[in-house]
Amino acid sequence: MATIKDIARELNLGVSTVSMALNDNSRISQQTKQMVLDKARELGYVKNGIAVDLQKKCTNIILFVVTDASRSFFSKTLHAIQERVASYGYDLLIATTQSSSRTAKRFISEHRADGVIIYTNQIEDEFIQAYAREDFPMYIMGHHVEGDYIFSDDIQRYASDYSAAVEYLIAKGHKRIAFVKGSMKTLGTPRRLSGYKNTLLKFGIPYREELVFDAGSNTFAGGYDATMNIIDQIENIDAIYYSNDDIALGGMRALQHRNIQVPDDISIIGSNNLPESSLVSPALTTVDLQVEKGAYFAVDCLMHALNKEYDEIQKAKDHRKNDIEHVVERETVKEK
Repeated sequence: MATIKDIARELNLGVSTVSMALNDNSRISQQTKQMVLDKARELGYVKNGIAVDLQKKCTNIILFVVTDASRSFFSKTLHAIQERVASYGYDLLIATTQSSSRTAKRFISEHRADGVIIYTNQIEDEFIQAYAREDFPMYIMGHHVEGDYIFSDDIQRYASDYSAAVEYLIAKGHKRIAFVKGSMKTLGTPRRLSGYKNTLLKFGIPYREELVFDAGSNTFAGGYDATMNIIDQIENIDAIYYSNDDIALGGMRALQHRNIQVPDDISIIGSNNLPESSLVSPALTTVDLQVEKGAYFAVDCLMHALNKEYDEIQKAKDHRKNDIEHVVERETVKEK
């Protein structure tokens, strides 16, 4: 088994430099880190600790890397993943990247689990590609990473070309549609913005940048502030599409404070179908993103990969094509 000294000798670097690069130390340049990761992968290097034992046996652990497990949407995903992992007789190890990705990267580099599900954009593609192997597969939720033994949900990419929310609003007669985006650091926001643009153009409605507002975060407060900006800056809006339900609920509160009636004066639609969206008045029309099915699919793919059942992964992908997001009609969209 290769050691840090072997990597250092091959690259003509100091052992301490290689060690710091493998531990994602900020003192080491990104170029050197990548060079070390590439050589480590080439030599089959695995860090010390629990990973040494993994050369001989599995851990029966799946690592789930997520930005923030406390948010409603992520907690819904987490619950579904935990349930599915348990059904296979595995335990789930959770690492968050909200404050730092260093712990998650250490768990990955040390092979603290048999496989990894990643639901964050704070782990670089190059890092994922450096550590994914046949006996250590990875599943990427929310975006696509090229590489062997790296799997992802192709249906997620469809969201960049299409928006069920915008198509629904257009079908109801709305044409002047504002979009409130959440944090661009999360995976869903860029896809929904792209879907918003492309769906407008599909129906011959020009995309207007001045109708896109930034909530700055995926929060109630962010939605409230962004909607206040819409009210103050834009006239004759037909409808507002919010990139998630938390933001939409904040937007509803802002509209109420300005005595703007939903849906009589303006229609609104969210995305995520959070439980609380059905409890407000009027109940929020939203898009069900099939979170549970996506989570089950992620675990199933990873388990098939661990068992080298690659034909089963393709079968699961073919079946997954039927799980397209759909609008949950409630009370916040009115036909014009």
